Amino acid sequence: MSRLLPAQCGIVSQAKSPSITETTSSGSGVIIDDLPPFASLTTDEEREKKAERSSPGTYNVVVNQDSFQHLPEYSDDPDIKTESLSPLRRGSIAASIASSTGRDIPVEGIPIPGDPNVVVLPRFEDIGRRNTFSHSKDTKSPLSPSVRHTIIKVEDTDGAVFTAEPESYEDNQQIGQDARYLRQFRHAVWRQLVPTERDVRDGMAMSSVNVLENAARTFPPLHHAMMAVAALSLAIREGKERLDALQHYQQALPALQNSLKSPNDLSSDGAFLTHFLLLVYEIAAAEDGHSNLWSPHLSTLLRITLLRRDVYGGERFPFVVWWICNIDLNALFSGAGRGEYVGYMLSHDIIPPPSFHLHPLGLDGSSVVYEEELDSLPTILQLDYEVTILAVRLGLLSREFRHEASAFISGDMLHRAESIRVRQTRIFEVQEALRQLWVAPGVSMVSQLAPNLPTRSKLLYEHAASLYRACILYSHTSMWPGQRLETSPDYDTEIAVASNQILDMTRKALAEDRSDCRYLVFPVFMAGYASLDGAQRMVALDLIRTMEKTSIGRNTTITRRALAAVYEKQNERFMNTGQSLDVDWVEVMAERDLRIVNFGV
Repeated sequence: MSRLLPAQCGIVSQAKSPSITETTSSGSGVIIDDLPPFASLTTDEEREKKAERSSPGTYNVVVNQDSFQHLPEYSDDPDIKTESLSPLRRGSIAASIASSTGRDIPVEGIPIPGDPNVVVLPRFEDIGRRNTFSHSKDTKSPLSPSVRHTIIKVEDTDGAVFTAEPESYEDNQQIGQDARYLRQFRHAVWRQLVPTERDVRDGMAMSSVNVLENAARTFPPLHHAMMAVAALSLAIREGKERLDALQHYQQALPALQNSLKSPNDLSSDGAFLTHFLLLVYEIAAAEDGHSNLWSPHLSTLLRITLLRRDVYGGERFPFVVWWICNIDLNALFSGAGRGEYVGYMLSHDIIPPPSFHLHPLGLDGSSVVYEEELDSLPTILQLDYEVTILAVRLGLLSREFRHEASAFISGDMLHRAESIRVRQTRIFEVQEALRQLWVAPGVSMVSQLAPNLPTRSKLLYEHAASLYRACILYSHTSMWPGQRLETSPDYDTEIAVASNQILDMTRKALAEDRSDCRYLVFPVFMAGYASLDGAQRMVALDLIRTMEKTSIGRNTTITRRALAAVYEKQNERFMNTGQSLDVDWVEVMAERDLRIVNFGV
């Protein structure tokens, strides 16, 4: 059950962004806390005042099954159940009496031993508290006590105001299941899709998932898409049938078609976000040998992205465009995609710049940067952007080189040698650009501070650092079949160092219980493939196996199976020829019908 205590908060944005006004209770400054201990308070009003007047901290008002027994909607007595309740606020009998007398009925909480700031309410009092997600016309039943969750938090002065979880978002007839799927979407699916958000572990206040939830309230296809992805991830995790996921997916498509009354309707926020989630669904659900159903959604997303630029003169959710670019980059690296989306965006110079990559956005449309992030986040955002752009260039080059290699006539050795020389020259340009990024003074300073950076800065730096090293490995080993044989031994040290750094980085992330950082899976795959050390190769396989357990889709499982198949092929090749450098992981995956669209999903 959501019961929120208000906090006084301020958000500091970049100097170029308008700041969000800090809330104060009065012009007099400090408010004196003259209230008794939290556990002895008896009304919500007193608890709110206590939260407002105390130093930043956390106060928990816990409700359980027994707290709701007196409510008419949870009573076993049919006479009480049918008692007339206001459509605007389905309150308890006690609350109705309180409102008629103009006062609250005191409900003293039972303190929890060892923590005076946590109390259990023996009786839930519903007095029509403010809820930013409620709608005055909504007459649907509230969530049952067994499925409602409490997020009660008082943030410090540079935090953000928490908002209540929606009271009536779920379908009335499937309230329990939909509530479960909504929690799964928020706390599992979204954390993996967008792992670099601020304070996401403490709640959903600053999470971009709110963008989708808000849009879904007026756009049913998006609701079904959210439920489909969540149901799919639960089915995969629990090893169950995907009937619920498929049902929601099949409801989303016709609902989406029915919502499009004119060509411009495709540019709506709902259509854009729905196609984004349908893309995620198809990637997560991809089966061996049938992994191309995601591609039409990506093509549609490109059309929608361009249409939105024409209709609105820009993009309201540039961070979503950035996510799509990264998804397409993954498919480009794996060979499953052609880079249609990200390649077009790059060639037309319309990839969102780094100041628009994070949610939330300020009043000027750019990403908000908080006070503690000012010394690190702008530099890291720029670094992450530059590394990603170079990664896209590398992926597009690889596609070109592989096509060229497939058309090569084996007898023309002179042409082959010249072709390889040209390829290596073009690759070297990208490699040097990557290396120069990493020795820039600002980046070097941030690298030294990495362990102590604020959350968003740390995670974005980790993304950039792991992608940079994965690109180094990819550029030396995977640009075309057999490339490693033609790579100078002078680069063996660079390859070994990059592999070890990726594995160390991932071990630390998993030790910190950050398996939701799925951007690490592809670098670990590359580290395992490129490493010549048998022990390190096994470490890579074990790390992917660990991350596989929490994946919302099947791609990480296929990634682990693909790496094991590559090891098998390399061992076989070494036994027959004394070397295994010419084993190409893209070819092995094609032979075994192991198609990966996104390594981490």
